Amino acid sequence: MVGVATLRQVHTRRELIVGSLPMLFAVHQLIEAFVWLGLRGDIASGIGDAARDAYVLIAHVLLPALVPTGFLLIEPLERHRRRLIPFVVLGLAVAGFFLWHALQDPITATAHDNGIGYDLHAPFGFGAAVAYVIATCGPALLSSRRYLRWFGAVNLSAACIAATVHEAVFASVWCLYAAIASVLIYEHFRRERSTPA
Repeated sequence: MVGVATLRQVHTRRELIVGSLPMLFAVHQLIEAFVWLGLRGDIASGIGDAARDAYVLIAHVLLPALVPTGFLLIEPLERHRRRLIPFVVLGLAVAGFFLWHALQDPITATAHDNGIGYDLHAPFGFGAAVAYVIATCGPALLSSRRYLRWFGAVNLSAACIAATVHEAVFASVWCLYAAIASVLIYEHFRRERSTPA
């Protein structure tokens, strides 16, 4: 499992957030399996509803707050770190925006053929989505580390594909793509540990 393998490569606290992303993505996909089961009526509705809410809170609140912060902490070059600070601020703002709306209105999930559509009933849908993508993809794209930049590029491409081809289930499909792309995070750590000091 990529998540466990990546965590085994983490050696410092500064690496912990980025190093835990593959595991978080894997757990996120597992939670969505319970959302599917809940929508099909195969498990108690309370479990399905809890899975739905957990999925949305991880995707819309936890990730935009954690991802830019994690890339800021792991970045070794000062000039790159300075560039990442606006992304941390934006990510926290996006997380706060979605958390506010998640607490105000019921979260809904709808099954489609190729994924699940999640709705927080938040206004400014397109603008909030663009801010989210910038906050979560931008820091990796600005990394001084090659495989982390590749992760950012693949993740941004996946977001564009998900928005174009699977708009109704954007979050569901993009999170799956991000989970697959997180193998690049593992590769970053693997190569860091195999390079002589």
